Amino acid sequence: TLGWPDLQDPDFRAFYPTQMLETGHDILFFWVARMMMMGIELTGKAPFDTIFLHGLVRDEEGRKMSKSLGNVIDPLDVVDEYGADALRFSLATGTTPGQDINLSMSRVEANRNLSTKLWNAGKFVLANIKDLSEEELSTIVRRKFDTPESIADVPLVERWIVSSLHELIDHVSACNDRH
Repeated sequence: TLGWPDLQDPDFRAFYPTQMLETGHDILFFWVARMMMMGIELTGKAPFDTIFLHGLVRDEEGRKMSKSLGNVIDPLDVVDEYGADALRFSLATGTTPGQDINLSMSRVEANRNLSTKLWNAGKFVLANIKDLSEEELSTIVRRKFDTPESIADVPLVERWIVSSLHELIDHVSACNDRH
């Protein structure tokens, strides 16, 4: 791949080495260590400088998924039954980075129900803003929440929400900038 073994190939030069490898912790020794050793041996450079280890998706009882155990969850079946948003949300919440996650269909179903509630809340807002005048609607659309002065007249609870959002944006941006 990438034009190997021609180290001068444009693809190889553009994409090797890369910055990060994301993988499960279960193959750290079996695959990642070998990638590192072979990359250094054959090119003189490590293939990546950061390894991000994510957790494994396990079954409801915490067992590693296996065809022989018959406990494999097909994500396409889950998406067909509950929707992609419910599956994504289930995988993204309920665990900390690097920790394994036990995936249960009851949790996916609960997250589908939450997604439906959020969808319905959005539809409610859209149904109610159609009664606003052009002037009222344009006032809402033009409103910025980017300076302390712009939220000075907003009630305390809403200011706290906007402040928390700005803290989250700053934190996520800083994390993204590091990688």
